[in-house]
Amino acid sequence: MKSISDFNGKERFYINKTGLELFDVIRAYGLGITISGIRYEEPEVTIKDAGYAYMLEIEGKPPKEPDEELFAGDKIKWRQIFRTFKVRKDAKKKHPREDLEEIISQNFEKILEIHKRSDFIPEIGKRVKEGRTLYQTLDVSAAKGFREEKRGTTYHEGSQLQVDKYTWAIAVLGAVHFVSWRESADFMTILIPNPLDVYLLEHREIYNELKKEGICRISATTTLAHYSIKLAIQIAKRGKAPLVKYDSVIFNVMQKTGQQPKPCGGGKYRLDFLEKLTESPQGLEALEKLNRLFPLSRQVKGIRQDVALATAEFLIRPSFENFRRWKSLYIRGHINENLPLWDKSLLGEIIKNVEAI
Repeated sequence: MKSISDFNGKERFYINKTGLELFDVIRAYGLGITISGIRYEEPEVTIKDAGYAYMLEIEGKPPKEPDEELFAGDKIKWRQIFRTFKVRKDAKKKHPREDLEEIISQNFEKILEIHKRSDFIPEIGKRVKEGRTLYQTLDVSAAKGFREEKRGTTYHEGSQLQVDKYTWAIAVLGAVHFVSWRESADFMTILIPNPLDVYLLEHREIYNELKKEGICRISATTTLAHYSIKLAIQIAKRGKAPLVKYDSVIFNVMQKTGQQPKPCGGGKYRLDFLEKLTESPQGLEALEKLNRLFPLSRQVKGIRQDVALATAEFLIRPSFENFRRWKSLYIRGHINENLPLWDKSLLGEIIKNVEAI
């Protein structure tokens, strides 16, 4: 199928979804940053979730070659993504980071061209021609899904999934430049907002602001809830007509073990409840107060830890039952730890929005 341009004259690119939620969204962000670059942030890129695919539209003409700064970035993030890659002295294989730069540099126009086609689907399987390893840091399903059937009594996990090199390259760039990676002693959580309708430049600003913020890492649930609150507050600060619209936070969780991390699962946390709170001044005040209930220190124990866990559980599943459990724990915290009392109107705003969900 030929490429399709929008009626408004903007050039359009497509990221058809595979069902691997994290992998799909980082491909969308990765293609966006491949087009706009880091230094000049041009052309302007918009990303929209159309259900079956992410659609990217650009103002102006795409560049002819990649921005070299795409291959720089946070050294720690690169190590996190390729943490299962083992360097061997006698290995002929390039390090994945070098491989990525070569793929993008030598195939830049081809990568853009294939993503102009609305029918381009990534090739994923246990054997892909010129394929690259789909690391579980790009989607935990890569660690345990799509395994071939095993025979006999000897256990092994099966072949590593592969993906075509063009898709792999933009997925890695999306992960490097846009994934929020939070670690504790026991687990690792990968977080990224789902772009319902976002200007990439504005999204980068929000991402950079959130990078500076501490996040509660008592559990994977507190990490997800606290990150999502901070995201909602960042959007609210941008006024009535923000240039970003997210509908959820996509997350993956991995458990730390003696060797490489093991996948724990993932999913989407919808932002409806938090968004409703930000629609009124009192709701936003309540959200900022909930934000302060998440301790940044992992050494916090006792009632303050219990309150943080209950707050996260309530925000992830905003039901009356979870609200009552949270309220009961908070009252104990007020009595035993002098947690500040809530204004009745703020609690009323929270309850009102529980009813609306």
